[in-house]
Amino acid sequence: MNKFKIYFSIVCDKEILIKSFKIALVVGTILNLINQGDKIISLDFEQINHFKSLLTYIVPFIVSAYTALSIKLKFKIGTTTPIDTDLKCKNCGTKISLKKGDRVPLCHICKEKTKWRINLDDTN
Repeated sequence: MNKFKIYFSIVCDKEILIKSFKIALVVGTILNLINQGDKIISLDFEQINHFKSLLTYIVPFIVSAYTALSIKLKFKIGTTTPIDTDLKCKNCGTKISLKKGDRVPLCHICKEKTKWRINLDDTN
């Protein structure tokens, strides 16, 4: 699995999409009221910059989804994996394969100093 497919499969998780959408709705609305509130309150819809208004929702959605992605890619010891993946220990280079839902183990060499990363060495 290549890097893009891994990222895409994590970001397309239903829970991540719903949370990102909710955050974008709240933050985007607040930012739109701050930036164009006078036009919105006076119902002057012709003067509202619709492109800026749309971007005001898209940016928090992307930031939220990216944050969730970066957290899911940490593969901390004891957490479950969100996808089938091959991991490589950042410290010693040990490689393991895990299925979605498997618990992330300690590296048998590094023990408590384990830092897993997705192994992209063998991907297409």
